[in-house]
Amino acid sequence: MQARQLFEQRLGKWRTPAVGPVVVGLLMTVFVFLLYQPTLKYPFVFDDGHNIVNNPNLHIDAVTLENLIQAGFEKPTPNRPLPKISFALNYYFNGTDASAYRLVNILIHILSGIILYFLLQTTLALVREAGAGGRRRWISLLAALIWLVHPLQTQSVIYVVQRMNALATMFYILSVFLFVRARLKRQGAIKGFLFAGCAVSGLFAMGSKEIAATLPVFILLYEWYFFQDMSRTWLKKNLFWPAVLAGFIVLAGFFFVGSDPLAKIMAGYAGRDFTLGQRLLTEFRVVIFYITLMLFPHPSRLNLDHDFPLSSSLIDPPVTLVAILAVGTLTGLALYGARKERFLSFCVLWFLGNLVIESSVIPLEIIFEHRVYLPMMFGIPAVVYITGRYIRPAWIHISTMVLVIGVLALWTHDRNRVWQNEVSLWQDSAKKSPGKARPHYNLGLALEKSGRRAEAVRSYRQTIRINPNHFKAYNNLGVAHAQLGRLQEAVHYYLQSLRINPNFERAHHNLGLALAGQGKLDPAIEHLSEAVRIDPYYANAHHNLGIALAAKGRLGPAVRHLKRAIQIKPDFAEAYNNLGLAQLKQGNPQQAAGSFLQALRIDPAYSEAQRNLRITLGKNKNGPDAKAVD
Repeated sequence: MQARQLFEQRLGKWRTPAVGPVVVGLLMTVFVFLLYQPTLKYPFVFDDGHNIVNNPNLHIDAVTLENLIQAGFEKPTPNRPLPKISFALNYYFNGTDASAYRLVNILIHILSGIILYFLLQTTLALVREAGAGGRRRWISLLAALIWLVHPLQTQSVIYVVQRMNALATMFYILSVFLFVRARLKRQGAIKGFLFAGCAVSGLFAMGSKEIAATLPVFILLYEWYFFQDMSRTWLKKNLFWPAVLAGFIVLAGFFFVGSDPLAKIMAGYAGRDFTLGQRLLTEFRVVIFYITLMLFPHPSRLNLDHDFPLSSSLIDPPVTLVAILAVGTLTGLALYGARKERFLSFCVLWFLGNLVIESSVIPLEIIFEHRVYLPMMFGIPAVVYITGRYIRPAWIHISTMVLVIGVLALWTHDRNRVWQNEVSLWQDSAKKSPGKARPHYNLGLALEKSGRRAEAVRSYRQTIRINPNHFKAYNNLGVAHAQLGRLQEAVHYYLQSLRINPNFERAHHNLGLALAGQGKLDPAIEHLSEAVRIDPYYANAHHNLGIALAAKGRLGPAVRHLKRAIQIKPDFAEAYNNLGLAQLKQGNPQQAAGSFLQALRIDPAYSEAQRNLRITLGKNKNGPDAKAVD
């Protein structure tokens, strides 16, 4: 008894208003930073390359309004300017140092957790059944800490490109919090400032990711639940706001998916291996799976690329109907018990409502763990709140939750290690999704990049066994055989790739290289020409086409393609070198010397350009040769 009284007395010291916010902020910052600090040394993975490392629009050399606008609104993802501007600023200050990008992600995550703590504390203060202030603060703190250290969050924190998701969530929760604080203030400048902050944060959330389109819905729902006591009279008198909200949702739809949303949505399914009906049926099971992951997120259950079986009908598989009934029952209970259990009702509606955009009709991938990042902000508090009701006395509940936080932190630490490089990430995914082609294909890419070519070939072969129409895997098998000097086998795989997809520019390019290596210049030129026709911005294809044309004596077209390669890729030293060779054959030694010099400005150690420059200046009698770039 004395130990319990002493424990509760110590808990009481944390309730001092002046100390609480500072202590909470420091606790969350230090704890979460220590948990994620080892990930700072991890490299970029998966879509980080396409969206950040190889995206020239983000590679700004000066912080100007023009550069930031270009970074924010150019493809890909022009509807998400804010995170892209943050990536551009990261690049300006840190280049492609992945640790700096991850540090920003970690700080965003910590800020979101701190804001969540204060929003929960304020919300519970508005709910009569929440109990004493001490319980309110501890429920808020425990829930926020569980949210911060939960293993499901690793995908939004470590996966750099998911800053889009994390930033949208941070501004979303900040907008709600500022709205609540504004509503609690009396008339005055501060109230107006808070409302303005709410609006700006909401716009920033919308400019980070489309999931923020639900924000006005939940601000209105929050107002009705916690400030208007769910008054039907108030709702009838304020029908204007639901009408405005409906108009906003329509406008948001036009902004994100264009003037004909239905046509764009249906067009998106053309490139998917599932239909609209299958996705809608499957997502009910996905939502239940998300709930189980929230409750039991052991690392063995987490996966970057889940192989989730599709639902073809209500009873195929039979659990489809069970999942639909479960989600419907959960929604019904939340609505039916709203007056008696207002906080829990809001939590359930928040969790399910914030899954609607990515778990309904839009033709996205079936499942991704980062989609639960925003919904869990009130999903976890609901669990902490319910367990606090049944685990008594309070100190036992708090001790249990602290133990849960410790276990979750250990599981997050284990899950984080999977992300240490692309090989470990895709080995984990291929092991957990053995029947899905993409993890095996991406594992092959990662193994090839790390020099483990034989293992990469095995992964590509496994990809083809799962999906015989995987044209990219055939192409990569061709590349692997070409690198081993087995050009005839390489040609076979390139032709297989083009049989499946005749418009695959990389297979045309690689087949052209292989044919040129066999001395078959005419068919090589045909395939290289097709590659640049399909993709006019394919610098390597222009470069190698220029070399092949020069070898056939067609120097004018050769020079044009080599110059086009340089125009697309200004730091292309090899293209400058081969341009110089073509100019030399044209009888333009002065222009050739200028091209060789430019190659050396880009790469001062480029020995071939040095040799060719000496030859051009008459200091060496050996003739130079052109070399292709794969």
